[in-house]
Amino acid sequence: MQPTETMPMPMPPASSGGGMHMTMQMTFGARTSGVAFLFDGWKPETAVGFFASCALVLLVAAVLEVSQRFLPRLERWLVATQPSAAARNAGRAAYTVLTSGVSYALMLLSMTFNVYIFASIILGFGLGALLGGQLHERVPMRHERLAELDVSPAPPAEQVTILRVNGLACSACVVAVESVLRCVKHVTSVSVDLNGGTATVLSRNDAPCPIAEMLDAIQSTGRSATAVVVGAPFAAAPTLEDPRFQGGRPPCCR
Repeated sequence: MQPTETMPMPMPPASSGGGMHMTMQMTFGARTSGVAFLFDGWKPETAVGFFASCALVLLVAAVLEVSQRFLPRLERWLVATQPSAAARNAGRAAYTVLTSGVSYALMLLSMTFNVYIFASIILGFGLGALLGGQLHERVPMRHERLAELDVSPAPPAEQVTILRVNGLACSACVVAVESVLRCVKHVTSVSVDLNGGTATVLSRNDAPCPIAEMLDAIQSTGRSATAVVVGAPFAAAPTLEDPRFQGGRPPCCR
């Protein structure tokens, strides 16, 4: 049996109009004019226009970074203002579409391999982290108050409720549960332990413990919970060594 001969298929040269031109710049350049920012219509022809566009890119990157750091606040706002799950999910979808679109636009800008555009994006992320961190530091960390369980006497105005939460699988679950519990009336502080599968809630002592509202709030996130401790004095809250915690984490978190 004679071997089959394959005939070469000629490809048109890259310079001709009918061929595929696959060249792509893979090294950084430093042009300050004639560089397209996403669109042919956004191509500054002067250095002033170019650096003004770079400043706009820096600002967009900073706003994107700040918005991502305030996602927990957005979640709490949605839970507090939108009564239906459909409206809350629509808000989450809109946020995801907006931030994802901006992220991909910045990625495409970085692929121009212009050193000034690339530096603008990186500096924008750094500026956003700085501003977002400064604003975040003004909000007390969720564990600061709960750390007082071991170092200070019980404040007279608060009581502790501990819930075992089923369905905690990741940090997003923690954010969702904390957000809805903070919106319950009379609740002053919330801390969710992902590893232990528990939520520790501080509430005002001059009002009945809103245990039913807490369980309903957790159920609204698609999870279930059972009460381990309800309305205990703040300083008398049990630790994870308490016999009521035996059994470990819920199956979904093992």
